[in-house]
Amino acid sequence: MLTTAPVLRRIGPLRLLSLLAACMLLVPAAAAQDATIVGTVTDAQDGQPLIGANVILDGTTQGTATDIDGEYRIEDVAPGEHTLAFSYTGYQTTQRTITVAAGETMTVDAALRAGIDLDPVVVTASRQAEKVLDAPASVSVLSAQEIERDVAPSSVSVLRTTTGVDIAETGVQRSEVSLRGFNNAFSGATFVLTDYRQSAVPSLGANVYSIMPGMTLDLERIEVVRGPGSALYGAGVDAGVIHFITKDPFTYPGTTVAVSGGERSLFDGQLRHAGVVGENLGYKITGAYTRADDWEFDPDDPEDASAIADDIVPRDNGFSKYNVNGLLQYRINDETLLSANAGFSALNATVLTGIGTVQGDNFGYSYGQLRLRSGGFFAQAFLNRNNAGDSFVYATDLDQDGVPDPVVDNSVQINAQAQYDFSTWNERQQFIVGADFENTEPDTEGTINGRNEDDDTITEYGAYVQSATDLTEQLDVTLALRADYNNIDSDLQISPRAALVFKPVPGHSLRATYNRAFSSPGTNSLFLDIPARTVPLGGGYTLLFRGRGSVDGFTFSNFRETRSVAFSLPIPGLFGEQVPLDAIPVGPIYGLVANQFAETLRSGGDLPDPLPPLTPEQREGLAQVLLGLVPAVQNAGTTTSGVLTLPRGETNLFGDLAEPVDIDPLQPTTSQTIEAGYKGVFRNRILFGIDGYVVSKQDFVGPLVIESPLALPLGLAGDLTRTLAPIIEQAAAGDPQVQGFLQSLGLTPEQAAALIGEAAGDELSGTPVGVVQPDQPLADDPNTVAGFLAYRNFGTLSYWGVDATVQVNATDRISVSSNVSVVSDDFFDNEELDENDASLAVALNAPTLKVRGSASYAVPGGVSVNVSGRYNEGFPVLSGPYVGEVDSYFLLDVGAGYDFTRYVPGLRFDVSVQNALDNRHRQYVGAPQLGRMAIARLTYSM
Repeated sequence: MLTTAPVLRRIGPLRLLSLLAACMLLVPAAAAQDATIVGTVTDAQDGQPLIGANVILDGTTQGTATDIDGEYRIEDVAPGEHTLAFSYTGYQTTQRTITVAAGETMTVDAALRAGIDLDPVVVTASRQAEKVLDAPASVSVLSAQEIERDVAPSSVSVLRTTTGVDIAETGVQRSEVSLRGFNNAFSGATFVLTDYRQSAVPSLGANVYSIMPGMTLDLERIEVVRGPGSALYGAGVDAGVIHFITKDPFTYPGTTVAVSGGERSLFDGQLRHAGVVGENLGYKITGAYTRADDWEFDPDDPEDASAIADDIVPRDNGFSKYNVNGLLQYRINDETLLSANAGFSALNATVLTGIGTVQGDNFGYSYGQLRLRSGGFFAQAFLNRNNAGDSFVYATDLDQDGVPDPVVDNSVQINAQAQYDFSTWNERQQFIVGADFENTEPDTEGTINGRNEDDDTITEYGAYVQSATDLTEQLDVTLALRADYNNIDSDLQISPRAALVFKPVPGHSLRATYNRAFSSPGTNSLFLDIPARTVPLGGGYTLLFRGRGSVDGFTFSNFRETRSVAFSLPIPGLFGEQVPLDAIPVGPIYGLVANQFAETLRSGGDLPDPLPPLTPEQREGLAQVLLGLVPAVQNAGTTTSGVLTLPRGETNLFGDLAEPVDIDPLQPTTSQTIEAGYKGVFRNRILFGIDGYVVSKQDFVGPLVIESPLALPLGLAGDLTRTLAPIIEQAAAGDPQVQGFLQSLGLTPEQAAALIGEAAGDELSGTPVGVVQPDQPLADDPNTVAGFLAYRNFGTLSYWGVDATVQVNATDRISVSSNVSVVSDDFFDNEELDENDASLAVALNAPTLKVRGSASYAVPGGVSVNVSGRYNEGFPVLSGPYVGEVDSYFLLDVGAGYDFTRYVPGLRFDVSVQNALDNRHRQYVGAPQLGRMAIARLTYSM
């Protein structure tokens, strides 16, 4: 099996996709059909025709849209029983079961009721079509109506009031998203799909929503599945799935243009054009361009100042992106559809990552995908590729030309999948079997993966089977099992799933599920090797920190034997040398301080207390005295002791006192989740759902955090004072000039020694003079002195949570909804993690309490108004260099729109104001404060 990846690399991704396409085209065509279905779709309230309503034959590729009179016609329908599905934006989907005979023309009319469908069909929870109430998982669906009326900065922003979704907005159109907590900078915890294709950027594994192709204009719906999904989707799906499903050209033909503008100089343009050539070939082209002035940091705000303190160049507050996508679909027969799509996007923006803030400079992302669906068979192959452009990390060094070192990423991900589902026992027993292959080939030219560049390929294989059984009309049982293997972890990973769905009466379901999921460490966690940031140590000194993956782990045996640290101050002959932690030489440190103090005196700089104002002559005299003492202090051989501290935060070097802790080679995280839930629809107008879950994670892979303890000379002032006192006294006794100078300043030798010692202590007692080095070299040069950030597994992590939601269609025009999510804990210390070292901790990086509510009023073909509120409780953040607290905040959003179809068919105007009260707040540590964002949009559909 392990020879497959090299073979695929020799074939090449384009040839692989071409080969799969050729194989797909061998599917035989079916004979022509001879029944016809016609009818009219109208508004149930006023009887007006609905123009552009979708009518499809469920389970086939056949469908159409109504014309200007609300009429439709579907030809070549196979004789027999069919289900017709009628849908229209702003109306509830209606289905009709019919039976047609050969040669028959049947009329089927439909009157649709306005409002949101409370039990829509989803495909993500079980990788097959099913109603939400039947799904063995906790699912939310955002319809095209909800998406189109929300004038949000990005497609992911429309999820901000969805149950169980944690969104931390870090810019005008940048968000970190997770399900049920454990968010992170550059997060990839949530498994995100766009039309069944994984959308995360290859290798890095992060969900960069700004460059995903799912623009709001083209989205049919968004499905959110909370909880583990490894039993069907494989490694890394232990938090949930977000699936962006776009509109196909057969069901949604036509041209739509949307133009938006708003605060922060926002401009957004989107275009969608789709059509059908003949009867069997559909095509779609979409494109978008956005630019804006991003939220800025306030240098007078302490937290903002801390976030940008390490930047080597000023922040670029401009934001821009574009993407272009194309789709071809060919109907081979009534049950067989072949799809080919591709796209490219590019981004210019600042992005939070685990190694610090990155300036995405023309960061490009491209993809290609082939899909085949034929009856119960589904297959796809896709390729994702990065091109980082001229991107760079803000807190690293400049090259000799004064340009930041670039971050190169041309990584490629290739994935192939096949799945078949079939039914037996009169449709009461259904099986799904499938297999997939994935090869991730990082290509960073050493800028991200460093020395691991030639050994960082990850190849994964997986296979799964699922059984869904209708034991009775009320009780369904779902069992699933998946096995996965990759070339990094030689153990076979097994992911079982079991679910019971009990439907006591129609419209109500009770659910109990068990999932065991696993998440393999990603490329970054395993192979990262990059200069992450240059941290100021105080006194004008800096220390390089490298970000390192933990594929082989790190140990500190040498430190435990010698108790020595690598000297980190730039003193010739001493820098980089191993010095005992309890015998740090004072003489060289004094020499460094004396030279700095002398320079301050001669340049007219500020003097430390209790020195009085000095004349230029006195400044020069004191400088000469300080420098004249250097040889005697160095010959004294005095030492001082250091204490080890683990840095916390961007610039805080006074973290917890901590000894280094070995890092074992990373293992996959395993999650076991038990969940119970209820969902019910009352009187076709009220939906209520509640889910409770208990999660236990083993070997949880935490975020990138600083692992290098630093040595602080906290006793330096006292030790230096004791050394200087006799030296200065001896110098004054033997040199009348020194004695006279001290007398002119009103200082005794003891006072002068204390003054100099105190000044040195103020300057360097908070400056690390050494850093603990692991046994493994952190850079190619073994003499490099650096700290490092790394990933590690934590023992055990357990928590519970509850999600509850209610949605009320009070009338055909008024809808009200609310949801609340609670998680038991937002910070797990070493005792909760079953770890001995007190410095080890993990944060949820998300609130333990989220409350959302919304209300809308919409007249089809007329006015619409909506309002929503969001409350997030404050929470701690521990995510790489981003450490601190996010305060609680409440945000109010309002919106309104008008459909001008009665006057100008296809024209609509919408406006929204997010954070209408302009509550200045921060949603993640390291991000700027956000304020009000008003946007207006004009949409025209032809």
